Amino acid sequence: MALSDPTIRALRFADQVIHEADRADVFAVYDACRAAVGAITALDDFYVALIQEDDRRISYPYLFSNGRYAETGTMTYGPAGVVAWVVASGKPYRYQDDRGALLNRGVRFGDGEPSADALIVPMLGEDGVVGLLGALSDTPAVMTDEVVAAMTWLAAVVLDRIRAASPSRRLNLGVVYPELQDTGRAGRLMAVNHAVSALTSLAGDIERLGDGNDVAPRVAALSRRCFEVQAALVTRLGGHADLGSSPDRRPDPLQALSPRERAVVDLVTGPHGDPGNAAIAATLGIGTATVKTHMGSVLAKLGLEHRSELRWLVRCGQDAGEPSARHG
Repeated sequence: MALSDPTIRALRFADQVIHEADRADVFAVYDACRAAVGAITALDDFYVALIQEDDRRISYPYLFSNGRYAETGTMTYGPAGVVAWVVASGKPYRYQDDRGALLNRGVRFGDGEPSADALIVPMLGEDGVVGLLGALSDTPAVMTDEVVAAMTWLAAVVLDRIRAASPSRRLNLGVVYPELQDTGRAGRLMAVNHAVSALTSLAGDIERLGDGNDVAPRVAALSRRCFEVQAALVTRLGGHADLGSSPDRRPDPLQALSPRERAVVDLVTGPHGDPGNAAIAATLGIGTATVKTHMGSVLAKLGLEHRSELRWLVRCGQDAGEPSARHG
């Protein structure tokens, strides 16, 4: 579709900022994308996420909510939420498609209130969905087709920047900076060394903070630098950052369970479906209360919310001999 002049200007400016950013400064790349989307539409929350589909891990190197940067990190996404849908389909998710049903199943950012509109666009690599750009708004009906097109373009640019995935694109930092393609020990050491250097500089600036009268803007600058370090570490060490050095076999997802807990899981995930607590108790010769206790322990150890998620997790373990297989 043809983009409007304001959208084209916003994307051109973002491309310029990204092109000029220091090779280790992924935060500036993410910030430029957020600023571009904010110039195009009403935006309250924006995030960049990296996906590790094999173990349903999602890492957030960049979170911006209601005018402030937020703490980043890594968590497990559910099998029936918006992230799983985007990973399986490889398509953008729009709030208007289901009036936010999938979106509101997941973790809420910012003030915790449901968004009135949202758009989540996949970063598509050769091996499937490797990341997401998410935009959420408290204003309804603002994620238009033009916003979808703009964020799809930005997602491709971000992917080029952090993984150099497409040699045909104009912004191909993998050629200029080959170390960005290193997913092994050297890449991790680069991230750690960058973080150490940044934190050392940050400590020195904090020590000098009392000098002068311009304390407020200097505090704001120091705060931003903390989030820059977070973005660099999560980008390098989270999500798909270690894909190239992944082992031939995934670890057994049930290895932390006791023999009796595994027996309960075997029955719940059997070929005939979950038989229910009473049938499990009768099969194992224990009480239904004990079954509930074992199930609660299983879910806690595996970081799951519902027993229905066990079938997905067990299937991943059975597929461990085929690390190249993609689900969805």
